[in-house]
Amino acid sequence: MKGTELVLKALIDNGVKFIFGYTGGAIMPIFDEMEKQDALIFIMSRHEQGAVFMAQGISRASLSTSDPRTGVCMATSGPGAMNLVTGIADANMDSVPVLAITGQVPTGVIATDAFQESDVVGVMMPLTKQTYMPLSVDEIETTIHEAMYVASSGRGGPVVVDIPKDVQLQETENVCEFDARSCEPQLPGFFYRPSVDLDSLKQAVGLINRSERPIILCGHGVISSNTGPQLQAFAERANIPVAFTLHGLSALPVDHRMSLGMVGMHGTVEANRALMNADLIISLGMRFDDRVTGNLKDFAREAAVIHVEIDPSEIDKNVKSSVALNTDVAQALNLLHRDPALVSKPRTRWLAQIDAFRLEIADQIQKEIDAGIGREGQLLVKTITSRLSRLTQGKDIIVGDVGQHQMILARFYNFQTVNSWFTSGGAGTMGCALPMSIGVKLARPDERVWSVSGDGGFQMNIQELGTIMEHDIDVKILLMNNGYLGMVRQWQTLFYDGRYAGTPMKNPDYGAIAGAYGIPYLKVSELDQVDDAIQTAADHKGPFMLEFICDPSEIILPMVPAGGGYKEMIVSID
Repeated sequence: MKGTELVLKALIDNGVKFIFGYTGGAIMPIFDEMEKQDALIFIMSRHEQGAVFMAQGISRASLSTSDPRTGVCMATSGPGAMNLVTGIADANMDSVPVLAITGQVPTGVIATDAFQESDVVGVMMPLTKQTYMPLSVDEIETTIHEAMYVASSGRGGPVVVDIPKDVQLQETENVCEFDARSCEPQLPGFFYRPSVDLDSLKQAVGLINRSERPIILCGHGVISSNTGPQLQAFAERANIPVAFTLHGLSALPVDHRMSLGMVGMHGTVEANRALMNADLIISLGMRFDDRVTGNLKDFAREAAVIHVEIDPSEIDKNVKSSVALNTDVAQALNLLHRDPALVSKPRTRWLAQIDAFRLEIADQIQKEIDAGIGREGQLLVKTITSRLSRLTQGKDIIVGDVGQHQMILARFYNFQTVNSWFTSGGAGTMGCALPMSIGVKLARPDERVWSVSGDGGFQMNIQELGTIMEHDIDVKILLMNNGYLGMVRQWQTLFYDGRYAGTPMKNPDYGAIAGAYGIPYLKVSELDQVDDAIQTAADHKGPFMLEFICDPSEIILPMVPAGGGYKEMIVSID
C-alpha cells in the first residue's frame, strides 16, 4: 500500500466520515487517493481557516451523539498550512480535538526554502497537543492512529501531522492491524485517565456538607465529558446553584431553578454576586481564566475551592485549591452524587439571597428588551435574541461568533438542549461562526442550526457562504449589522470617552451577496418584522439569511472592567 492509502485507511478505521480542507501541490496525492476510493466525503472550504472551524464543529457537536468523532482537516504546505494556524490555536485554547493533516515538500528539499515550504512542525508545536512528521511510509498508519488518540483523550486538543510528499507516495508491505476503538498507544509521559483520589473525595464531600453558601462553576469540561444530566442531579440533590463559564452554557437548562446563568466579565448579576459571597466554589472542568476571575487578588478570598480538572497543569495555576480532584468531570460527578456521606441541605437563606440578586437589574433589562429599540432608533440584539429564544423554545443549536452579540446570546438565549451552544472562547476568534456551523450541522443534521454573527466577524469568513451553497447546508444565518465592531465600541463608550477609533464599518449590500450565493435573504429593520422573519427562516428548507439593522449604542451589562474585580462590576450605564 502507498502512504496515501494508509492515511485514508487509518482515518476510516477511526470512524472519520468528513474531510474539510483545501488542496494544493504537496497534499495532492492524498486528495487523488480520496477521489479514487470515494470512501470519505470531502467538504471544500473557501479558506483553510474555515476548514479548521468546520472540523471543530464536528468534534464539538458530535460529543452528545451516539457517534462522537474527531474532526479532520487537510491543507497543502506553506500558505495552506499557515492558514490553519488561527483555527488550530483556537482549538487548543478551547480544548477541542481536531486532527490537521498537512502536505509538506519532499524530504530531499526540506530546509532549502523550497517552493511553498514552511516549518509546520516548528510553528504548530506550541499551539497543539502534539505534532508529527512521519519520514517513512511505515510510520504513517500508526502515526495517524496515535494522533487521533492524543487529540481525543484526556483534555482534548488539536494535533498536526505534516507528511512530506514523497513519503505519501512511498509503498510498503507493512499494514498495521490497529484497533482504533480499543488500542491505547504506548506514549511515555502522556497522561491517560487519572483516577479519583478517595481521600481527596472525602475531603471534598466534607467541605460541601459544611458550606452554607456554595456555588458550582460549570466549565467546558462538563460539556466535553457529556455530563450535563449528572451535574443537574448533583446540584438538585445538594441544593447548590450553578453558574456557567461561556463554554459551560447548555450543560443544563438556563431556566432551571439552580441556574445562575453565565459568570464573569459579562455574567449575570446573580452569578457574579453569588461568586463574590460564596464560602465554597466547586469548579468543574474550567481553568479560572481572567474573564471569569477578574483581578485574582480579590477573587474568592473568603471561599474554599474544590477544583475538578483532568489537566493537572491547570490545578493551582491561577486559583489555589483547597481540594483538587485530578480526574475526568464525569467520574467526579458520579462519585460525588452517589456518595452516601453527601448531605442534602436546604440552604434556604442562601437561595433566598440569590433570588434577591436576580431582581437587582431584572426590571431594567426587561424594559430594554420590551422596548426593542435603542437610543438611535434601531433594533436591539437583546430583543432579537429573546424572540429567537422564545420562537425556538430554546431547543435549537446556536453557533455564535465573537463580540458583543456573542455575550448577548450567552446571556439571553434560553438554552434547553444539552451541548447546543458553540463559539470561540479562549482565543476569541472573529469569523468562527459561519464555518463552525457547517460542521455542527453535519454532525447533527436533524437539529436546526443558527449561525449568528456581527457584521465584523461575518466578513472575516464570508467566503464560506460558497461552501454552504455548494452542499446546500441547512444553516440559518443571522447577521447583526450595527455598522461597528460592537464590543470594542462598548469599551470605547465606557472607558475611552466615546472616541470610536477604528470601529465604524461601511458595509456591503449583504442582500446582493446572499443572492450571488443563491441563499434566500430578508432585511429586517422594524421591530414588528422580527418574529415573522425568524419564523420564515426557521420554516425554510435549506439555508436562509436574515440581516437585522441593529442599534450601535446598545450596551451589554453587567460588565466587570478588564483588570478589575467583581466589586467594580458596572450594573448601569448611569
